[in-house]
Amino acid sequence: MDTPTKLEEEYRMGTNNFDYLEKLAYGDVREDIKTGDILLCSGNHPISLLIRKFSKSLFSHIGFVFSWNNRVLVLESVEDDGVRAVPLSQYVADYENSKRPYDGRLFMARYKQELDKDKIKQMLGRAVDLLNRKYDKDEIGKIILRITTGIGKHKTDNEYICSEFIDECFKEIEIVFERDKKGFIFPEHIAADPNVDPLFEFSL
Repeated sequence: MDTPTKLEEEYRMGTNNFDYLEKLAYGDVREDIKTGDILLCSGNHPISLLIRKFSKSLFSHIGFVFSWNNRVLVLESVEDDGVRAVPLSQYVADYENSKRPYDGRLFMARYKQELDKDKIKQMLGRAVDLLNRKYDKDEIGKIILRITTGIGKHKTDNEYICSEFIDECFKEIEIVFERDKKGFIFPEHIAADPNVDPLFEFSL
């Protein structure tokens, strides 16, 4: 249960709900993770720090998890691969085949509304429809331009940054997260939603 660093306080846009969470080992909580749970990342990679700085948030990335064939997988949209599915265990032990955990902090959250089998099927169906769609690299530039100059507006296309992908999957079951006035959505918007409950931080 770490105290927020000065860097994190400087970047903070809204929620402090993830401060002081219990740190738990992946092996101890694996069986408690449910399909639809939300993975929030606070990365130290230069691009992650840039996203955190310009979105004024603790968080740089977001995905959601699902269980399949006794495995826990993350559905997400990332810069190099677009929309993909990867084992959650890779985040905590072998991120991008580096033999090291993710460089940063990892948090798990859960939407308060219980997701029944039909809703899960709908969400996963939408996620599968979007697999291999490109990551919207231009959107990051637009977000930074909008924040720094006030110029720019979100336009819907077939490319997705991480938070757009999650928003799209949850919209499939009529859960809508707040966006900013220009239509952009960051991981922070989802983390700060009053219906999103922080669960714990992974110990890495």
